[in-house]
Amino acid sequence: MHSLLALALLSAAQPAPAWLAGDWEPYSNAFLGLGMLSIGKSTLDWKECRGAHYDVTSVDGDSVTLKLAGDSRCLLGGDPPARIDTVRLTLRENRCDLGVTIYASPESLAKNAPDAEGLYGKVKCPSGPVSHAAANLSTTPR
Repeated sequence: MHSLLALALLSAAQPAPAWLAGDWEPYSNAFLGLGMLSIGKSTLDWKECRGAHYDVTSVDGDSVTLKLAGDSRCLLGGDPPARIDTVRLTLRENRCDLGVTIYASPESLAKNAPDAEGLYGKVKCPSGPVSHAAANLSTTPR
């Protein structure tokens, strides 16, 4: 019975949208320390977090929510550092900017209380980084 349930869950997993794949560079001060975010078909690289597997838990228009695997080494700065549990990525209208919202626990996701928010931009995007791109976002970890 358990193997059937696992098979059903695997077959129900959503793929990441094509626009999400690639390299994204931080625009927000809060994320400069995390550096480049590289997103593949089922893994991401982010600072010391290499090849971290994720599951797409929801896709709503241009917003995607990723749940990182329990063994991921993706950490959000702080004292002590918090493990990144869930990341919500929202593509902006210009198709170059990506709003990034980080949740350190399922509880913070359930309360919609992000632990950090900021902005990334697509590398080599025609619009390029905009100096005021992050003006409407919190750029400090919470």
